[in-house]
Amino acid sequence: MDIAPALAPDEEEEDGEWTTVTINGQLNVPEETVTAVFPEEEREAPPAKLYVTMRCHETIYRSREIVSESPTIPGMYDVSVTIRKEDVRGTVELRPYLVRTEDREGHGEYAPKKNFRVASGKIYNVVVDRALDEEPPAIDGEQVNFSQVSHLPDGDKLYYLDFRNESRPKLWINADHPRITEVLQSRGSVGAEARMRDVILDQMSYGVWMQLVMRAGSAVNESGDVEHKWQQTVLETFARNMYDVDDIDEAVRRLRSDLDDRGSLPHLMQRLDNELQEYVDPRTQLINLMEEGLQI
Repeated sequence: MDIAPALAPDEEEEDGEWTTVTINGQLNVPEETVTAVFPEEEREAPPAKLYVTMRCHETIYRSREIVSESPTIPGMYDVSVTIRKEDVRGTVELRPYLVRTEDREGHGEYAPKKNFRVASGKIYNVVVDRALDEEPPAIDGEQVNFSQVSHLPDGDKLYYLDFRNESRPKLWINADHPRITEVLQSRGSVGAEARMRDVILDQMSYGVWMQLVMRAGSAVNESGDVEHKWQQTVLETFARNMYDVDDIDEAVRRLRSDLDDRGSLPHLMQRLDNELQEYVDPRTQLINLMEEGLQI
């Protein structure tokens, strides 16, 4: 779906005026899907939530929109997904998932664990593009040969997240690995090379998000505020899920408290790891890659 023409500026405008675009639609959860992924005793009120993930490869942006909380029964669901201009560039990938919300005893053919994605839907690509003179996203990215730049780390590092400018962190990709950077520039959505690109991005984004969350949490002041917009965005994205609370202020307070308490750090890292594994979802892209048979 190409909506870039509708969002582009008029001839007399220097830049597009849009800041957000909302896409409305419907998702169908077929009865046969529920039958296939839940045991008989759970089918009347399936312990599952339905959400749509949003992913932009060019800005390494990921988010999700909850469509239905548990229980999610078979039927049609209205969907409303809002995309912010400041977060994306080029193409945004939308994909629905049905996710288990409770642990269950036993094993066998049905998923027993909470947060397991039991079903997924068709991938929709939304082309939004960006104006040529638009400011870059809050976290810039650039490829460069680390071996030729003094302020970047030595060795065979794949990437480096640069906080010299705290207001706008920058992600450097090491062009000393040309085969990897070539794959990262792949624009396709199917095929082994596209699958490998997604796996590499997952690996990178896990480490990047880990650093961003720790940095943002450490920047919270006594009033619960942060100085930079990217810090607030990171906290809003992760803190509530990490502590399973709806109040963002409470979640941020608990994150800052855990960072200050050395005894809480192991538990904090486990919370963050669990959240990032669900958010990044490396399992899906690894399975996609294996199904392609590594035909690169």
